[in-house]
Amino acid sequence: MVKYKFDKGTKKKAKAKPRPRPIPKTDLSKPEETYDPLAITHKVESNLQHKKRPVGRPKTGRKSYKTVRLLTSTVLKINALENALGIKTQDATVDQAIDRVINSLTSDERRAYNLWLEMFKKKE
Repeated sequence: MVKYKFDKGTKKKAKAKPRPRPIPKTDLSKPEETYDPLAITHKVESNLQHKKRPVGRPKTGRKSYKTVRLLTSTVLKINALENALGIKTQDATVDQAIDRVINSLTSDERRAYNLWLEMFKKKE
């Protein structure tokens, strides 16, 4: 004894199924400019040829300077050595003089020098 009879198919058939919106065709895009190794090479070479010389004092690059206070008499000695040996800079003159002193050290003095040098390098 069935009291109610449900007809499930009538409602579904009455409604139309929603259709998805149509998707417009997407055209493939093309780049405005493509990579051309020959053009890039010519561009780099022309930039190198037309590069202007920088104005002002040149950058020293990796060199690092510190100030050392010296007596006037010591500076005069450095300048005299610089001119006598034909060295271009005071820095090179002092460096060469220090190298000569280091080469004349005894083994104990050289060991102490190396320890002090290592300590100062680590300190910086």
